Formats: sequence, structure tokens, C-alpha cells
Amino acid sequence: MPATVIGGGISGVACANALVAAGVDVHLRDRGRRLGGRMASRTLRDTGTSYDGRAVDIGASYFTARDPSFIAQVKTWTAAGTVREWTDAFHVAGPSGIEAVRSGPMRYAAPRGLRTVVEDMVDPRVRVTSDDDVAALPDDADVIALCMPLPQARRLHAGIPESPIVWEPVIAVTCVFEERDWMEIDGVFVNDDPVLTWIADDGRRRGDDAPVLVAHVHPVLSAGHLADPSAVVPQAVAGVRRTLDIGAYPAWVDAHRWTYAKPLDAHEDPFWLSDDGRVGVAGDMWADGPRVEAAWLSGSALGAALAARMAGASPHSR
Repeated sequence: MPATVIGGGISGVACANALVAAGVDVHLRDRGRRLGGRMASRTLRDTGTSYDGRAVDIGASYFTARDPSFIAQVKTWTAAGTVREWTDAFHVAGPSGIEAVRSGPMRYAAPRGLRTVVEDMVDPRVRVTSDDDVAALPDDADVIALCMPLPQARRLHAGIPESPIVWEPVIAVTCVFEERDWMEIDGVFVNDDPVLTWIADDGRRRGDDAPVLVAHVHPVLSAGHLADPSAVVPQAVAGVRRTLDIGAYPAWVDAHRWTYAKPLDAHEDPFWLSDDGRVGVAGDMWADGPRVEAAWLSGSALGAALAARMAGASPHSR
């Protein structure tokens, strides 16, 4: 019987690719209309501006690379034009506004949106089903990979142990302006603010200088508005304008909630696997994450482990 991977983010696709590379028949099932998971991009529609049809990253803002195998993968994506080097420095803001610039590792972005990184990496041998809201573990699979936040995975398989790791919610607020009216930035970490934690300049991130900003709402404020994300828009817009000293109001605004946006810590183990080796869990709360890189490493490792299990299992091992 085939392997089933549930979850079409980067960990799920990496897991499916590892399985199919080992000769396993793989069915990748995802509840979204398009693959990407939390590396999500949305296409602007009906904004009343000239930017309709443009993709905006509303999930993960960027990714970094430090593991040799992931660095090699990033070089492949870069050579293909799927990703680009973005920046190694972000601004830092406090209660009084922009305070400093903080250097760090190179951050990578995608000219067509981060979702395309996930979509472009799918092995053509993987069978993909979208708009598939899986409610129970499938019976027609020899092994099953749950590549999603652990709270969601536990709804499908009660045998997965609980974890003390806490998941933060985030509401991402997209602001489309008529023109750029702020200082030159790539992104801003907003400290000691009850409304915002981060602002990304999506025009700089994508490389086209479109006047589009994406702000992440503080997890405490986000948690109180998950049922109605649009309710935080006035506070988020005011926070963006205040932080970047913007005089104009955005021409169009949208809010998207991420109930399980980010784990606050991660397990060192690359993945979780059931005692019988049939069900596994992968994602960015494994492989010493949380990072996009960790999700890729976790999914790849789980796929290899499940393939090895299938190669060595007897017909009655289940």
C-alpha cells in the first residue's frame, strides 16, 4: 500500500520527496487550495490599486540556512531563480520609533512568493490532492506522515504524546499603499509594543519595491481576536504608521489568522515516530527548530525513516 503524507507545507513536501525518491508510492494530501502551509502567499484581488495580481507573503517572512544539506538545497533554488538573497540586517524599533539596525544571517526570500518554494520542489512522481480536509487517518496507507503543528496532528492520532512546547498565534495584517512613504527598510523587529512584533517590507522582500507592508500582531493581542481577525486592523494600521512615521493610510488592508503560527521551542529529535513505525510527525517543532530549515530537515528525515521501515517490513508487520 502507498504512503500518505498529510500536510502540504515544506515539511510535508520534503517528506513526500524523500519517500518517492526511495521508490515508495506517495499520496500527499493537503486541506489548502494550494500547497505552502505556513509559507503562504496570497494574490491581491480587488484592492483598488495597480497591485492586483501581485503575490504577498502572509505566513513565514523569510528563511535562513545553516545546515550543509539545506544550504545545498538553497543553492539549487537560488540557481533556478526560485529564491533570492534578501538581506542580512533588519531595523529595530522601540516605543520611540526606529532605534537601530541589527545584523544577522542572510535571509532568503522568493520573487514570486514563498509559497512557490514549496510548490516548485514537489517531485512530479508525488500524487497531490488539494482541498482535502482529512478528518481521520486513512486506512489505505502502509505508513502515514503528519506534517503539521502538533496540536493539529494529535486530533488525527491520539497516540501522539503531548508536548510542553507552546504555540503562538499570529494575525498577519497586509497593508497596500498607493506609494512608498517610509524610510528605507527591509524589516523591523518591534520591541516592547502591545500591538506589533514585526513589520516586513514586502516590496523590498520581493524585489519590486511595491508599497506593501505586512505586520505581525503581538501573540497576546492575536489570541484574543482569532475569531475575528479583522478587529485588530485599526490597531495594527496605527502601529505600522506610528513605527514607520507614515502619514498616509493604506488603500487596502487585510488580516489573516494563524492559530498555530510558531512553536516557542523545538525538540532536538528530527521527528516523532510511533512504536510500530507506521505514523510519524514532522515539522518546525522538531530538528532543533523552529525554523523553515528545521521543517525541511524534519520532513526529509521522517520520509527517509518511513521508507526504510517499508523496505524492511514484513507483510504482517502492521
